[in-house]
Amino acid sequence: MIRKTRNYFTIFGILAATVSQKICSLFSAISNTLKISVPQIVNILLSRQLKPVKTYSTNNLK
Repeated sequence: MIRKTRNYFTIFGILAATVSQKICSLFSAISNTLKISVPQIVNILLSRQLKPVKTYSTNNLK
């Protein structure tokens, strides 16, 4: 006997493809945001770097 197998899309296959597409889209959005924002954040942090008012050491006691 010859059996013909039918290939249907399973619910799991459709769900996996949809989730994969959503995850790729989300990853792309996060990557793009980080690529734009990180240099700006680094520049802000470097410009506002805290510096000590006076350094105290054992040789400089009054």
